Amino acid sequence: MFYRRNWIAVIVVILGLVMFVPVAQAERQDFEGIICSAVTHSVVQASPGEIYIASADAKAIFQSTHQNKLFDNNTSHQVYVLKGAGGKWSWNGFFKRMAPDGDFIIWEFYGDSQSGISTSNAIYGTGKWKGIKGEAKGKRITAGTPIVQGTDQFCEKYVGWIELPK
Repeated sequence: MFYRRNWIAVIVVILGLVMFVPVAQAERQDFEGIICSAVTHSVVQASPGEIYIASADAKAIFQSTHQNKLFDNNTSHQVYVLKGAGGKWSWNGFFKRMAPDGDFIIWEFYGDSQSGISTSNAIYGTGKWKGIKGEAKGKRITAGTPIVQGTDQFCEKYVGWIELPK
């Protein structure tokens, strides 16, 4: 019986100490903002009313609307493929979002005209963004008439989150 009480006491002490061991947890941050892009299309095939296939190259800037100003004044370079058929559009590609200090995140994204939503997932980061995880949803809020054939200019509202390892 004496041994049993000793074991119980030892286990209670160990469990008590384990409760105070810091556990590495990710730091989650929310963000939202407006990203405005200028896009140039390289058309593979354009058959009006039938099919449109193109690659796209875009340059953009992000303006934060969140109180934490995460990603404010970040610039980005996007490359993606665009398909239009039967009045429906879809796209997928990658973009590099760069902070003013030069650290950047690579995001993979996809979307379609039926939902009107672009979904982005963080897949790589450098510097302060190393080990990043995250997701964002974007929806077009305005678009202008293209000023030059084969281009697009538009703005999207983005809302998302990131997690950084501690």
